[in-house]
This record gives sequence, C-alpha cells and structure tokens, in this order.
Amino acid sequence: MTEKPDRDRRFASTLAKGLRIMQVFKPSDQSLGNRELARRTGMPPSTVSRLTFTLASLGFLEQLHPSETYRLGPSVMALGYTARAGLSFLPMAEITMQQLADDTGVLVALTMRDQNAVMFTRCWRPRHAPSIWLSEGHRIPFEGTAPGRAIVAARNGNGDLTDAQKADRDRLEAVGFLSAFGAWNPEVNGCAVPFQSDAGTEPFAFICGAMAEVLNEKRIEEEVGPMLRDRVQTLRQSLGYQ
Repeated sequence: MTEKPDRDRRFASTLAKGLRIMQVFKPSDQSLGNRELARRTGMPPSTVSRLTFTLASLGFLEQLHPSETYRLGPSVMALGYTARAGLSFLPMAEITMQQLADDTGVLVALTMRDQNAVMFTRCWRPRHAPSIWLSEGHRIPFEGTAPGRAIVAARNGNGDLTDAQKADRDRLEAVGFLSAFGAWNPEVNGCAVPFQSDAGTEPFAFICGAMAEVLNEKRIEEEVGPMLRDRVQTLRQSLGYQ
C-alpha cells in the first residue's frame, strides 16, 4: 500500500490514525492498553483514547475487562477472511507449498507489500522439522530483502529502477529466483520468487527461509531456490497463467 502525503486534500488523517492503531498490534500481543498504543504509534494518549473507544464501538477492537486493554475485534477478523478469500489462487497453492516445506525442511510463505514492509500472508511449516518463528501477520523490511526485491523486479516497466533493481530483474530472468543472506537478520537466509495473480496488480512473493546453518548459500542456489521457482511455475500453469 502506498502511503499518501498529509498535504494531499484527499488524505483523511483521522482515518489514517485509526488504521495505524490496528496496524501496531503484533501476532504475539495478547492485548494492549492505551498507554502502550500511544507509545507504539507516537500519538498523544488523549487521541489514542478517543480512537480506541470509536474502534471498539464499531467492533474493530474488543475491550477486555478488568484490564481495560484491547485486542483486535471481530470486524478486523471479518475483513481478514474477506481479503484472504479474494486470493483465489491460495487454495491451489496449499498442497504445492506444504509439500515444498516438507521436502526442504524450511519455512515457505506467501508475502505481500505493506507500505515499507513485507507482510507474511500465509505460512507453510515443514511437518517433520523445526522452522523459524515467523508466522502470518509478521512483517520484515521491504528494502533489501528477497521478497521485497522480487516484488520490485517483477513490476512492469523499467521506470526509475536503480542499477541494483535492474540486476535483480536480470537475475530473475536468468535463474528465476532472488536470494538474500542476512538481509534483515544476520542469522536468517532466504530466497523469493514473485507471483502476480492478476495483470496490473502488485505482485506477491513466495519465499523460503530458514536459519543460516540450515539454509546456506550453496543450498539456496543449488537446491531450495530452484525448487521454489519450479513449484511457483507449476502453480502458474495449474491456474492457466503464463
């Protein structure tokens, strides 16, 4: 999602603040109070208090008693289910990507851009091996990571691409995947393949990731990267995509 500048008259600042409240919840959070929400968002406590009251009244937050803290409410869950239902390719990806996770012993995930981050939308864990801690809803930096670079490289057109981004596009055309070693965490390596479900939409990226001792450069380049590329291509063919 592209962040709109505040000077744009179409930009609804109050709405943006309310959405920001919901964005700062993490998968590990049981609930958050107004003070913590104010800290995470940088908003005044009085503003946060008004926004949480409104969001709770609309079902986007649920207020817990007696702690007077909040967790995401049923309206957010309903939006999540609706958004996932819109990913028409996801049911067909389930078997393919779960098998890839089992075959490689690493985490496989579908990711999408969320402003300056990449969000994990669906994760498949190997059933007979441990995997890294990332799960649905987690975010990692967009810039410099394998999925972020893959999404940029897969966009149509060459406008304003840096030399590094052009090199990523050339590598995608040559080998079909991009690799990253310690890009956002020095102990985590990964590779990514872009996937575009509909023309004109922002690409997604399928990724494989694991701790460096499990997924070293040689294994990515010779085994896991090519396997991810081939499974994504199989998915495209199954869906009738080019």
